[in-house]
Amino acid sequence: MFIGGGYGVGLTVTDVELPLVPPLGTSVPSLGELLPVYARSPEEKARELQRVQRLKAALAAYELELVAAFAADRPASADRQPGEPGAATSPDDRAAPDGVSEFFPDELALTLNCARASATTLTEHALTLTRSLTATHTELTQGRLDWPRARTISEELGWKVRGTDPAVIAAVEAAVLPAAASLPVRRLKARLRAELAARDAAASGPPPEQGAPGGQRHAPPGRGRGQ
Repeated sequence: MFIGGGYGVGLTVTDVELPLVPPLGTSVPSLGELLPVYARSPEEKARELQRVQRLKAALAAYELELVAAFAADRPASADRQPGEPGAATSPDDRAAPDGVSEFFPDELALTLNCARASATTLTEHALTLTRSLTATHTELTQGRLDWPRARTISEELGWKVRGTDPAVIAAVEAAVLPAAASLPVRRLKARLRAELAARDAAASGPPPEQGAPGGQRHAPPGRGRGQ
């Protein structure tokens, strides 16, 4: 037992030969037993809660790295190709992110004991944050950004806007990320959408003027210069 605010919960590396969970009929001391919360002052409880949030963010970042690496072990190139028996009839039939085996979400769902849809979504977030939104992932690893906000950034700048210029995505991330931790999720989502719309429109250039192709205007038939 560790009494008082001089001790706090933390992450460590442990012997993987130990069982993941205690066998039935046995138990190990809980964190609340090792670190009695009743022995902390209100200020110490608040600091410990903040520490827990940082650790949750770091664990979420590590989970994303594990999922992304696991997905890389299951490439789509190993699946049956179009025309082979058992292959997906079209790319739209593949319920997996690009480049990942169509069977990976099933394997991940079994591993995590979750729904296939949840496994697919987690894979999309993992690939987005470890490949294209690496600055956001770094903030998550350091506990400066929590998972709900990192997930919101991934949702708005990830899979559903995959056709957008990567330079635009990077610019939006750079513009929003510095203040992301201080914004409520709803405001963060609105800020991301506004930045994306503005920068995507700027990258596309001004719309051509109405009239002939190329934006050129022509006088109406029957009206020449000076008429």
